[in-house]
Amino acid sequence: MSVTGLTNLAVKVRDVDAACAWYVARGFEVRDRMHWNDIERADVFLGPVQITLFSAAIYEDACTLPDEGFLHPALLCDDLDAQLEGHQVVWGPQIVEGVFGRRRIAFVEAPGGIRLEFMEQLAPSDPA
Repeated sequence: MSVTGLTNLAVKVRDVDAACAWYVARGFEVRDRMHWNDIERADVFLGPVQITLFSAAIYEDACTLPDEGFLHPALLCDDLDAQLEGHQVVWGPQIVEGVFGRRRIAFVEAPGGIRLEFMEQLAPSDPA
């Protein structure tokens, strides 16, 4: 079991349109602006770092969150079940699909009032 990469840093914002406009005005690239799982989202590329802006967290009903702020790093792993051992799971595991393909994801509690998102990339035909 190991974490194999960081896909993005998730940030909750009150107004995704205004946040996107702020980043674009400063020369950053905004892509994949959409509604996803009843949530507004957009990917922002800050050079080598990607943040994903969300109007709400997919796990919003599972824990108390601030109106805005850093939510979690999204970490790819090669074995989600093994990665979750010993953690307090807040949400998941569940299969989600989007511009990123098909993934099995789960969120766990971490120090500092944040969560860690662990995700395992699935093949499009993988029934997992």
